[in-house]
Amino acid sequence: MSTDTITREEIAAVTAETLAGELKIPAADIAADDVLRDLPGADSMKMLRVVSKLERRWDVEFEDEQIFAVKTVDELVELVRKGIGDELAGS
Repeated sequence: MSTDTITREEIAAVTAETLAGELKIPAADIAADDVLRDLPGADSMKMLRVVSKLERRWDVEFEDEQIFAVKTVDELVELVRKGIGDELAGS
């Protein structure tokens, strides 16, 4: 994977697909401004699994404080984007 060509749209698409798979809902039903805890079927364990899958997918790791501060889908996308950017800066 060439990390220097990752777009925010790609991160958003992967995030929506990951959420959809974990929550068993269509990705098309997930909007950027949706509150994560309000998504159908969402609970803390499923959200932690989503974050874990995103960390593995993008080879990043988030601090607990960062994860618990995220409220919306868009904030989760932004957290991943920043994490990938930090990884690039560190390479």
